[in-house]
Amino acid sequence: MPTQTFFNLPPPKREKLLRAAVTEFARRPYGEVSINRIIQAAGIPRGSFYQYFTDKTDLFRHVLRCYDKLLEAAVSKSLASCSQKPLELPLALFDRVLAYIQANREEFTLFLGILRQNVGMDAGQLLALPDMVLLVLEQADWSGLTPESREERLALLGLLLSCAGQALMAACCGRAPAEECRRQLALKTALIRRGAEIKEENPC
Repeated sequence: MPTQTFFNLPPPKREKLLRAAVTEFARRPYGEVSINRIIQAAGIPRGSFYQYFTDKTDLFRHVLRCYDKLLEAAVSKSLASCSQKPLELPLALFDRVLAYIQANREEFTLFLGILRQNVGMDAGQLLALPDMVLLVLEQADWSGLTPESREERLALLGLLLSCAGQALMAACCGRAPAEECRRQLALKTALIRRGAEIKEENPC
């Protein structure tokens, strides 16, 4: 975690350092990232860097945590927008995140760069996805759904968020038009719904 000294910096100076770090991590694999290039781009002395972060790993974790917070906020707001209904979350999340990406294309390009430069890393090291699943687990309305145990609900949420993530990546990387990615996501969600919703018994 950054030191309090880092958080006490004026916002423009703090943002300049983070921008320099994100740019460097997006251009090179973690092992080739240079603290010297980061501090030169940020315009700070080397000694100052170590007043803010313990080392390169500390900085990298903070950069990823910033993206985590953005995604956590998107998941939470998307769930609220669909009345906490888990099966409505994939499309709500797709629409919200896609709109954010389209409005912040440069930032998303840098994020993709970080992912590409670190493809060998465990996904859990890059984004705190389990934390986001737990966030939805606690906030979701499970009435009318068949999963009853915590394990079953976590499995369902993992499936729903995975589908949404795949659709977003396909749309943002140009593998298919956004409309088609959304249509496919809606189809997958509908199929999941068939097995996840409690069926009303027909009267004899």
